[in-house]
Amino acid sequence: MNIHPIALLLLCACLTGCGAEFDTTYAGPEAQRRQTSDWISYGGAGGRKYAEQGELSKSNVAGLEVAWIYRSGDVSTVFQSTPITFDGQLIFCTPFNNVISLDPLTGRPLWRFDAGLQRHARIGNEYNCRGLSSWTGAGGDDGHCARRIFTATNDARLIALDSRSGARCPQFGNAGEVDLSKGVGEIWWPGEYQVTSPPAVAGNVVVVGSAISDGSRVEAPSGVVRGFDAVSGGLLWAFDLAPPDFDYATRAVSDAGYALGTPNVWSAMTVDAKLGLVYLPTGNPSPDYDRSANPDLDHFGSSVVALDAASGKVVWHFNTVINDLWDFDVPSQPVLADIELHGETVPVVIQSTKMGFVFVLNRKTGEPVVPVEYRQVPVHGPLQAQLSAVQPFPPPAFQVSRNYEHGGSLLGLCNGMDEESVIGPVYTPITEQWTVGLPSNMGATNWGGVAVDPRRGLIAVHTNSVPFRTRLIARAQAADLLAAMEDAAGDAERAAARQQLRQRFDLPDNVEVAQQRGVDYLMARHMYRDPYVGAPCSGLPMAEMMVIDIANSKQLWRRPHGSLRDFAGLPVDVGVPGLGGPLITASGLVFIAGAAEKAIRAYDLDTGDELWHHRLPHPGNATPMTYTVSSEGRERQFVVIAAGGDARGGVGGVGDYLVAFALPQSGG
Repeated sequence: MNIHPIALLLLCACLTGCGAEFDTTYAGPEAQRRQTSDWISYGGAGGRKYAEQGELSKSNVAGLEVAWIYRSGDVSTVFQSTPITFDGQLIFCTPFNNVISLDPLTGRPLWRFDAGLQRHARIGNEYNCRGLSSWTGAGGDDGHCARRIFTATNDARLIALDSRSGARCPQFGNAGEVDLSKGVGEIWWPGEYQVTSPPAVAGNVVVVGSAISDGSRVEAPSGVVRGFDAVSGGLLWAFDLAPPDFDYATRAVSDAGYALGTPNVWSAMTVDAKLGLVYLPTGNPSPDYDRSANPDLDHFGSSVVALDAASGKVVWHFNTVINDLWDFDVPSQPVLADIELHGETVPVVIQSTKMGFVFVLNRKTGEPVVPVEYRQVPVHGPLQAQLSAVQPFPPPAFQVSRNYEHGGSLLGLCNGMDEESVIGPVYTPITEQWTVGLPSNMGATNWGGVAVDPRRGLIAVHTNSVPFRTRLIARAQAADLLAAMEDAAGDAERAAARQQLRQRFDLPDNVEVAQQRGVDYLMARHMYRDPYVGAPCSGLPMAEMMVIDIANSKQLWRRPHGSLRDFAGLPVDVGVPGLGGPLITASGLVFIAGAAEKAIRAYDLDTGDELWHHRLPHPGNATPMTYTVSSEGRERQFVVIAAGGDARGGVGGVGDYLVAFALPQSGG
């Protein structure tokens, strides 16, 4: 998924450098492990992104200042990592899967593991590592690899490290790693199959999904999710997301027997240790926009799937989209909470989606806790035989996306293109005519997901309003050029044929084209921006923050998030898009960066008032986390954000900064 530049919004961009405040300094004692609060997995307990303890409050948050800064030296196109605290350390991964341990009080480095990643391979989803997982053995704290860090890599390896030293655990797999590419099917280029999100750890089982370039062909690598023994690295089970009646004898399978082209799980998973379940947010089968070859592969697509963590058996699943032909794959980590509803405590899983729908399900059964209505939606066009006539809708309070309005662009600059496009509600079918989507494949919410206050039943949501235009191209109309690309003697001939295809169908260079080999249609799409200054055609706001009250089924507040300061030097909150999720504290604070702006903010959970903001060296397109350190008789609380920007956003540059904020040593 590409997020194209919006830096031309006002014909100028302010790409200033980093000031002295963000120089790296290591003050204080030598690096050491500390006594910290737990944040031992991605998203914290239950994926809630919620801190129950800490000294930060509405009355003192304005005093937050930079406590320390660490620079990894690994600069890529994105830096979306969220650290964990484990074994007295703050540990994170760089976009190139290098793992770094820091003293959580001072930011001084303790150890570093080099994953040895080849940095110039063709990667389908950017070089990226969003997080790590941890494991503690039954034998206690002593001994090499008694406590482990697990990381899964862009080149499809699962690696186990000793948490104290960062050294590989030699008894795990082959010299500390397992090759995840084996058995998944033919991989056409090294980056077609990668892992960008952290594994999930359920007892002694490490569960791993994958990110697959799923617009290329019908027989793409399998989306199989696998469980490995946390000690030995041996394969315990595999769930390939094929439908229950899949005929393995006659259908396309890998050499390991996994169904090809099935939905993958590229985002983070969540574990319920008490129920023994692992929750999977699933993607689309391949290819995204035409599944005439394998229509049944949508069975587990764009769903929340609950597996028995010990066996990999399906317990239940809920389709957030039925027969998804819009690339509305479930992008975010399922969130687990126990919520008070109607006088009883209900165990729920909360799932945000690209459509901007937030579903609240019973996590034991998958049944909706917040009602779901199956509504009629349009069915027409070349894909009509594959489309469902109904789709699930939550109540209005749980629908957070804006809808596209004809003529709603800034200064009406998109009006001409609007006249040439199909504009309709969510689930308007994609046809051979340009169709505007808002919500779009970029997602009203994406991998940053939501944060949940379980005591009060509140959901903090960050949403983008960035439209895309999509169309189908009949393969028969491009057959000669597609053949020329396949038969090309070299890169020059292939590029020439590709350019001729663009010319034939009037597709500028900013339009993504997916060949979707094995079906009748190619797909073309692009961010829908005006042709003059490059602003998204949706108008303002392009991004918002809000809070949903589950029990009362209402949005408590909603406000634009992100200013024009780094576009034109104007600190005006009009809402600018970005990636990354929110963080909630029990004291009623919501921390969020997640914008094409070099800033992090704290909002009042109850009112939406901004209580604090601070500049960053680059935009913080990551999700912050928080922890406390026992130091000199005080539980000092830190808020940490990866500030590395996003090269696809065009604003604020890219970098390698991990920035920690805390109240001054003498304050409280």
